Amino acid sequence: MEKKKKILLHDIQYTNGGPKTVLNGIVSSYLGSKYDFVRVCQSGGCGFNPIKAIRFIWHYKRLIDAENADVFYVCGLQYTGLLMTLAGKLSNVKKVVLSVHGSDWDNPDGTFRKWVLMHIVEPVEVKLADAVFTVCAAAQRTIGALKFARKGCNCGVVYNTFPNIDYERIESGKLRKELGIPEEKIVVTSVGRVVRAKGHEYAIEAIKQFTDPDYVFVVVGDGPYTEEYKKELVNEIAAKRVFVLGSRPDVKEILKDTDIFLFTTLNENHSLALMEAVNMHCAAIVTNVGGNPEIIRDSETGILIQRQNVDAVISALLKLKNKSLRMNYTQRAYSDCRERFSIENTYGKLDKIFSD
Repeated sequence: MEKKKKILLHDIQYTNGGPKTVLNGIVSSYLGSKYDFVRVCQSGGCGFNPIKAIRFIWHYKRLIDAENADVFYVCGLQYTGLLMTLAGKLSNVKKVVLSVHGSDWDNPDGTFRKWVLMHIVEPVEVKLADAVFTVCAAAQRTIGALKFARKGCNCGVVYNTFPNIDYERIESGKLRKELGIPEEKIVVTSVGRVVRAKGHEYAIEAIKQFTDPDYVFVVVGDGPYTEEYKKELVNEIAAKRVFVLGSRPDVKEILKDTDIFLFTTLNENHSLALMEAVNMHCAAIVTNVGGNPEIIRDSETGILIQRQNVDAVISALLKLKNKSLRMNYTQRAYSDCRERFSIENTYGKLDKIFSD
């Protein structure tokens, strides 16, 4: 019997979010029976101290060496990704595979740190990798570091896989019962990290200006902007028009009771949160950035809006008051995403990269 190829997965031991979902999905898919997956768990970082960085690289090089693996899979760019890629290249592992789930090239904040990451750190990391791919086509066009990939090493796009969760089996009515939301109300939900980069300041301003009593807003996730919601929307929260729930383990059940998924992010790749909302039959309002238009087609499967545009958020909310339109969008989006981001079209490409 042929020995399975051993693949090491760089795991920062995320408690939630996209990278955790990606790694868990790979291991639990059919690839889990084809390859011997082993997680290399990173605990803590080293900052920009060069001595600590060298110790960090050497520590993980030894962990990688001990596994005698074929492939080291690094999930993500930026500084930690570079250090892990260096550890992999210095180890006895045969190939380093790098997946790009985000980059400072699509970060709107202009800082010196961003310049260093964009023009030094990420290009070096991409240059070192034996294979690199992005999770959306937009990243191939916008992330300048990819031009530094060695000839034949850029494997193109490998989309994240559609959740494939049976919508009918998810309990409905749980959120409305918990929060006392009447059936006739339109529930608008945001799910994900509650940080500036996700455009929450524009969602907050839109809610303040949007006074239609038929709508209720729910915010799910952790981050510093949860405090901004509580500070800026005191009256709306008191009136039970806005609910800030924090991190929740029952996101699928929340989305099952959601009519509209609001995604005001300023930059994005191939959002798993958005695909989970599509899987749960939510009508989507999303910013026209990154990989979002590769999931939602404007006026066909949802509504695309300009980022940082409060008026566009309000206009889209009003448009989706039409229940028939919402249902039309959700059905089309679900069918489209389930086909385009199927296991065959996603893990099948990753399988080829691993086997090659």
